[in-house]
Amino acid sequence: MTAPQDDRSPQTVAVVLTGAAARGAFQAGALAELIPALERQGLLPSIWLGTSAGSINASLWGAALHQGAEVAAEEVVDVWRHMSDDNVYRSLLPFALARTGLQYAMGAVLDRGPGTTSLLDTAPLQRTAHEALSTTQLAANVAGGVLNAVGVATTRMPMDADSDMVGAGSGRSVLFLDEAEPGDYAGDPSRALDVVRGPIAAEHVLASSAIPVAFPPIVIDAPPAAAGWYVDGGVRLNAPLQPAVAMGADRVLLVSATQTTYGPPPAPSPPARTPDVDDAAAQVLNTVMADRMVEDLANLRRINRLVAQAAEVGQHDLLCSGGGHPYRPVRVLDIAPPEGAMGHLAAEVFARRTDGLGWLTENDNWLLGRLIRGGGDAVGRRELLSYLFFDEEYFAASIDLGRAAARQALARGWGW
Repeated sequence: MTAPQDDRSPQTVAVVLTGAAARGAFQAGALAELIPALERQGLLPSIWLGTSAGSINASLWGAALHQGAEVAAEEVVDVWRHMSDDNVYRSLLPFALARTGLQYAMGAVLDRGPGTTSLLDTAPLQRTAHEALSTTQLAANVAGGVLNAVGVATTRMPMDADSDMVGAGSGRSVLFLDEAEPGDYAGDPSRALDVVRGPIAAEHVLASSAIPVAFPPIVIDAPPAAAGWYVDGGVRLNAPLQPAVAMGADRVLLVSATQTTYGPPPAPSPPARTPDVDDAAAQVLNTVMADRMVEDLANLRRINRLVAQAAEVGQHDLLCSGGGHPYRPVRVLDIAPPEGAMGHLAAEVFARRTDGLGWLTENDNWLLGRLIRGGGDAVGRRELLSYLFFDEEYFAASIDLGRAAARQALARGWGW
């Protein structure tokens, strides 16, 4: 991650928001504490980049910042407090799953039909996005300089015509980016990351949030060069750290739905139970969402150390990027939920909400929880539930957890 040496003041602050699904409420709570505090310090972020639920939060904040950080914080938190499964996928989940099962059986048994595009019908989410996301105000805030840039990361699905192209099978990351003054950041060919400039529309945010298999892909038809089908940006670029630094950020505020460092190796112990299906699914999910981010963040900090060592011996321009630009240090403040906290929180709220006759009023969430329970009843189940449990009470508790994590991060301060 590189950018030209720059001594500008005030410093440019970027917010990077990872994919989070239902954990997006944790991000909303953390930002509600962080952004007003940074505004008071003269460090109001001007670059907002997000993936999946992070793209929702980035767009909501970007559209509200003209009112000041305190008002924007309340507006964004209020959106999450009033969000539930009814705002995400169509109710009567048993019938939706039966329809999906029939589509699948038509192909598997009868060799007929176009196949299955998703497990859930997310028409409610599309309505919610168009109602809650003020994309007109977002574009006005970018054009008016309230913020310098807002971007959402997506994954472009390979088309049939791409099947014979080398490397096309894995798709490409596309960062839809709106800037007050178009810069020269053009993506990263080594990561199959492209940049498409223009105003952010609800479809871009929906595409960034289209969880593979669970949610249907989203078609984007403008601009023509970017036309295609898109799914969740977290598949390939869950934390757009590299674009934030390349766009000139002097400080990066990273709000993650997962841990931002690898823990120490576990203590030796004899194997206990056999890992279940939920454990395996949660491991894959955490790998996709966390590993690249952890390594990018570690690389950024490694560069910071090298730049500091070069500066100590008077060689400020010793380390340069491939383009010949000197590396520069970038301060980082990273926030993540405590290890395991989101899973335990989701499981506790789910048990309370569906206890006794609660399943009658929470039947969709109850059934979703039962389906997850079919794969196991240990840490994997809790982790999956924490990403897929769209519930007001869970969101309210997540917001409080995010606020607490943000206060701890502010007390710790920025690091290198």
